Amino acid sequence: MNNKNIRQIQQIQQIEQMQEMQEMQELQEVIPWLIFKLNETLYTVNSRFITSIVIKPDVVTLVPNVAEHINGLIHLRGNVIPLVDLKSLLNIEAESGNSTDDLKENRDMVVVLEKGNSFVGLVVDEVLSVENISAYEETAEIKQMGNNGFIMGVAKGHKSEDVLLVIDEEKIMSNA
Repeated sequence: MNNKNIRQIQQIQQIEQMQEMQEMQELQEVIPWLIFKLNETLYTVNSRFITSIVIKPDVVTLVPNVAEHINGLIHLRGNVIPLVDLKSLLNIEAESGNSTDDLKENRDMVVVLEKGNSFVGLVVDEVLSVENISAYEETAEIKQMGNNGFIMGVAKGHKSEDVLLVIDEEKIMSNA
């Protein structure tokens, strides 16, 4: 082998090492996301702000003269938490109950988010799982679908090939 071939091999090895390092960094940037349902559509929210997930309490304190998407307030572990009805916020019509839903107890869940001592509870139909999502695609089309920018993109989970709508939790928290 001559010096030119040796240099080429070294360059290829360096490129391969850089690609491996980049792949390792991408794997480290994977963040767990909570997957939940509204009607039959799958949504996901970044888990970094989630403090707890609870069954929606029977007792909710109604507050007059608030936005339509605010269901009221709940008391949870010493904190007063406003409940945001995601279906109302995202202009999703509530599904009419059918016989299979009537057989099982249909209880809404509350996903509690916290940011800087500010809490908000997102009312969802069903919490499914937590999955790692390495990236999601932000598209102008999704942002303009009449959801007031509360949906910021689409993603696919690692466990399933289902398409997930990515919720902008920071925007929701700032508007609650």
